[in-house]
Amino acid sequence: MNADRLEGIYRQVKGRLLQAWGRMSGDQAMVLRGRATALSGKAQASFGRAMGATKLLGFRRRLGV
Repeated sequence: MNADRLEGIYRQVKGRLLQAWGRMSGDQAMVLRGRATALSGKAQASFGRAMGATKLLGFRRRLGV
């Protein structure tokens, strides 16, 4: 597990909490902000998984990353 995956999971959880709090308080803007945060976390976690896979396959050295 790398830093991108951890950060992505953190953002997903944070986004879900923002959504729940926004629903409880009736704040639609907070619900939307939570959705956006969760979506960005999902993208970052996917990026982290892809980078982990390239590390396992040895592509990162060839790409210079």
